[in-house]
Amino acid sequence: MKTISRYIMTLALLLTAVTGAWADELSESFTTNHEVSVYTGEHFKITVGDVGSGKGFYLAENKYATIEALNGEIITKVELTKGYYYINNFYCEVGTTNISGDVATVSGVNNTSLTFTASGALQIKAVKVYYTAPEPAVEVTINEAKSEASFQMPQYDVTATYTIKRDISVDVTAQVGDGTDGVRYRVKKDGNNKFIPADMEMAAVPALFTVNDDIEQKALTQTQDYIVQIYAIDAEGQSTGDPMTFATFTFEPGIYAVKAVAADGSDYAGETALSNTFQLFQGYQVEVAAKEFITYYKDEPLYADTETSADAELYTISSVNGDQATLSAAIETAPSRTPLLIFNNSDEAKTFLLIPANAEPNLQLTVAPEFVGTLEATTIAASTDDQNNYALNGKAFVFVKNDLPVGANKAWLSISTGVPSARITLVFDETTKIANTNITNITNGEWYTIDGRKVNAPSKKGIYIMNGKKVVVK
Repeated sequence: MKTISRYIMTLALLLTAVTGAWADELSESFTTNHEVSVYTGEHFKITVGDVGSGKGFYLAENKYATIEALNGEIITKVELTKGYYYINNFYCEVGTTNISGDVATVSGVNNTSLTFTASGALQIKAVKVYYTAPEPAVEVTINEAKSEASFQMPQYDVTATYTIKRDISVDVTAQVGDGTDGVRYRVKKDGNNKFIPADMEMAAVPALFTVNDDIEQKALTQTQDYIVQIYAIDAEGQSTGDPMTFATFTFEPGIYAVKAVAADGSDYAGETALSNTFQLFQGYQVEVAAKEFITYYKDEPLYADTETSADAELYTISSVNGDQATLSAAIETAPSRTPLLIFNNSDEAKTFLLIPANAEPNLQLTVAPEFVGTLEATTIAASTDDQNNYALNGKAFVFVKNDLPVGANKAWLSISTGVPSARITLVFDETTKIANTNITNITNGEWYTIDGRKVNAPSKKGIYIMNGKKVVVK
């Protein structure tokens, strides 16, 4: 069994290479000092019709001899060497005769046999026959999978079987999802602190990885003798670390690509190139101090993870008047490119997880034009006579006196009218209140002002946080 890395489509080229070797001109010679009437060699037979006296092949006048190929070879030329009589009196049925000293050459034959007749006494001591092997009638058998082909070479009386392996580095591609670079899937941690797919069952994951054979135009399955290997990818698109299989893949957040690699003993050879990259991620993690706000701005709709971020509340600023910025009602899913305030409604600092929604929410939301955000790191310009800028300090917006660098996905207030203030506080519009009570029926609890200052109990009307809930006191 001999294995070659070829395509099924190039089987004809393989056969051409084999038969081409048989087309070389070969020869066989016979020499004798004895009287001979018949000689049978390996590739041709000489028969003398009427033997006269003398040594070698002897032909009396007007007698004939034949040279016949035994295996279907094509005779291309014959050289006759004289014995005791000159070779100058004979006629050949095929080809031409050239006399040169003691050797006569019959050329231009290209047949499986020839006959020559002596026109006078003729004695031949040696015969050299030049020939080529016939074009073989090769019958090729291909198995159902088109991975093995066999044929018989009768010239050498052997059978050679070739296993033709498809080189998957050329005609097979691996793909993740829709084949777009950067396709993204969300993961989460399970009860054992291990990452698992967040939006699909584990059994559905293998269907994300497809391998396609471009020759037969069909999607191959994992029963086709290849292995899918998963590689972590660095920022330059280069693989890092050892490859993983589905059995060893940890689903850690990161960027990955896959290869299809021929399994040992399969009908394939080689491996595909790395596929399009895909990303696994939990969401966007943000840190918020206890009872404080942060700003956030993103070009996709977001919501707070209900499992890990129950204390996160999302708002925007609906209007700015003087030294107060009025908050919207709490937002369940924020539209993309909406500057947000994320409030930590707990007594300890927490890391919240913001998750991209699959679609924009059906939400009518008023956003103050003064509340602006950035997707990239930038600088909030120092305030001027015509433009007053304010950056959030966790509880209120404070006046920006000098240029202030800010990171990506942040928001601030930029106000072009009114008298500048040292700070702009955050207030709730009464129409968006969550609870309503009177000072006279306050119960015991943990009370905070809207800017995070702990108080024993409300001393005046306003908006407070009690036991983690917003309360409007009238």
